[in-house]
Amino acid sequence: MTDNQAPVIKRRLSDHIVSAFDMAYEQNNVDAASSLYQTLEIVLSNQGGANSVVKRRNIDYVHEAAAKLTALKREQRAA
Repeated sequence: MTDNQAPVIKRRLSDHIVSAFDMAYEQNNVDAASSLYQTLEIVLSNQGGANSVVKRRNIDYVHEAAAKLTALKREQRAA
């Protein structure tokens, strides 16, 4: 990190869940990754509401997590 770059601050619960999901994925822990992905879905669906405005412009991390989980499950079935 250079002097003019600020550290990334994770303020949202979903950011912490994604970090934990990534750790479970790296450790090939399908059960934990599945549970964390379900938790991520719950947290993201609870943030909305009838009059809510989505503030996040990029939710690619959700699609990436889904793809990782699918691959991890596929690997486990193949083993």
